[in-house]
Parts: sequence; C-alpha cells; structure tokens
Amino acid sequence: MMAKSALAGIRVLELSGLYGAYCGKLFADLGASVTLVEPPGGSPMRRKPPFAGDVPGPDNSLAFAYFAANKDSVVLDFASEEGMTSLTRLAADAHLVILADHPAFGRVDLDKLCEANPALVSTRITPFGASGPYAHMTGDDLTLMAMGGLLTMAGFPDAAPVVAYGEQGVLAADQFAAVASLTAILHAEQTGQGELIDVSIQESIVMALENAAQVYQLEGRVRNRTGRAKQAGTGIYKCQDGEIYLLAGGIGDTQMWGNFAEWMEAEGVAGAALFASPDWNDKAAGAEEAFGRVFLPYAAGKTKAELYVLARQWRVPMAPMSMPPDLLDNAQLAYRGFFVPSPSGTPLAGVRMPGAPYKLGETPWALRSAAPRLGSPTASNTAKEVTA
Repeated sequence: MMAKSALAGIRVLELSGLYGAYCGKLFADLGASVTLVEPPGGSPMRRKPPFAGDVPGPDNSLAFAYFAANKDSVVLDFASEEGMTSLTRLAADAHLVILADHPAFGRVDLDKLCEANPALVSTRITPFGASGPYAHMTGDDLTLMAMGGLLTMAGFPDAAPVVAYGEQGVLAADQFAAVASLTAILHAEQTGQGELIDVSIQESIVMALENAAQVYQLEGRVRNRTGRAKQAGTGIYKCQDGEIYLLAGGIGDTQMWGNFAEWMEAEGVAGAALFASPDWNDKAAGAEEAFGRVFLPYAAGKTKAELYVLARQWRVPMAPMSMPPDLLDNAQLAYRGFFVPSPSGTPLAGVRMPGAPYKLGETPWALRSAAPRLGSPTASNTAKEVTA
C-alpha cells in the first residue's frame, strides 16, 4: 500500500534555471505535483555537467537527474502569445509558482498570473531581491557568497578566501524559499489570498554567517578569516589512509581534553604524559609542534575508521575527513538508506543519488519517478517508488 504524501494535492509551477530547482524538489519529494516549465531547448540545468558516461546531452546531466526527479515537464515558448496563455492557464489551477533564473524571467508577468488566480502564491528567487540598489544585478554562487559576506570568514588570513563547495548559497536560498512558500500556501488556503514571496540569495547567505552580525552590533568588530584555531590538538591531522579532524585543543579546561590525554596514555603513546602535565598549554609557542611529535606517529598507524571508533569510546570529538567513495560506503548513511538508486528508464538508471534528507513517519519522502526527458512528461518514466 502506497504511503500518504505530506504535500499531496499541492500543485506547483517551477520556472527555474540553475537555481530555484531545489525549492521545487523539496515540494516534489513530499508529494506535491510539480511541473517544470522549460524553454525550447530545455532548462539550463540540463546542460550542467557532469554527464552520465561523460556524454553531454539534455537527458544526461546528473544535476538535472537529481533536481528534476519527481517532476513533470512542459515546454513553453514565452515569445509567443500561445506560450503565455498556456502559462496563465496552468497558473489558474496552481497553488504556487516559483520564478527563479528562467531564461524568460523578464517576460513573465506575475501580476497577470495572480489576477487569474487570487490565491496563487508567487515566489521570486533572485540574486539580490526585487528591490534595492543591487536588484538589477546578476550573480552566481561565488559572487553571491562574496557579497553575502561568507568569504570574509572562509580560509586563512594570509591567503585567498575559500568558497564552500556545492553551491551552498543557492541551495540555502531555495530552502528559505520553500519554507516561506509553504507557509504562504497554508495562509492562502485559509484566506483565499495569495502573496508574493521575495527571496534574495545574498540575504539568505547572510543568515549563515553564525554570529558575525552580532559581533559587529555588540562589539563594533568585523569577523575575518582565521584559518584553523591556533591551539595544538585542534585541526586536520594525517593518519594511515587519509586525514581526520580532531577537536581537542583550545578546550583544555574541559573534560574532552582530559579524555584525550587519558586515551593517549592508555595506548602507551610515547610522550603522552606531556598532555596530562599541569604545565601543558595548548596555546603556548611550540605547542603545535610538540603535539605533532606525540600524536602524528600514533595516528600514522591507524586508519580513519579506527581512530573514529577509538575517539568515540574515549568521548573525544573527532571526525574522518571523508572523500566521495567514503561517503558511499559510510555505515551510518547505509543504515539510514540515504543513497538510493536512480529510477529506471533513463541513461542514469542504477546510479546512486542522495535520498531523503529527513525521516517522516506517516508521510515519508518518496522517489516516485525519474527526471523527465526533454519534451516528454515524467509519466512515461514512472518507476517503482522508493520511500524513506
């Protein structure tokens, strides 16, 4: 028996390009009916590498396969009156329209769509919002990360800033957009009145700056890049098959450092008595070098997995630095069933992809269908449902 979907009955139109797609996916994966409105030639996401078999093609993009799964597709030419009429007709029966960086962004009249459907929620996702001095500017994840302030804190102070991998700024904005949109849909169901949701990717990134805004407000100080903390025992250390991240130094007054010292002594590590000495200072000059002389030879004889298990036993904060193959074989992710096979019927059949980012009991996440082929509805690519 097929489980009930949390958002069954919600109808969404998605006009996206290289961002906005995750917002639609969050709705689609919980059972909403999401129709991706593509221009002639297909969504720009279809041309985003990498490609299955390293062969570019509108149906071979791994990114499109992930972001467009569970969605239907319709191709509309907004240069024609027929295309705009079709969009208005679709909007009249929808709960939500997502307008991001669709190639025909400037031709879409949201006011007209809302006239056709007063209860319609329209969500705009743009680099800098619909108003303000930068509203007319374009931007990609890198430039938005910079103008959102995150690069001021990422990397080492004597080197170039480092951008977070995976276009996380764009994905963060899509998540904010999804939450706000769902709230507006609930309100529209109660009142019959839709509204405009205006999401700025730059402002979404600002929300991820930890306490940077508060530091300036309370102390008048701008947080800058610090690299890793200058305390021995905290940072990335090499081991037998890669690297681990250890968080022990810099917290010398806590139980965790005491646990670490006891661990090293119990293992009989040469020089470990230094860490239990009342004279030990993890911030002192030469402390990092002294720590390395003791810990690195020990770590060199252990794998990431072995160190992780031992650290858990001794209640010491430590994590393996995972590479992609490590994640595919990660025991915790395997237990949760996080990676699921792509649906059949496409060139990506059998390729494992990320599954549910959350667990719901009565209304689970479900992978119901593969991403639609260009010009064909998803219905032709239905596959066995995978739930989580």
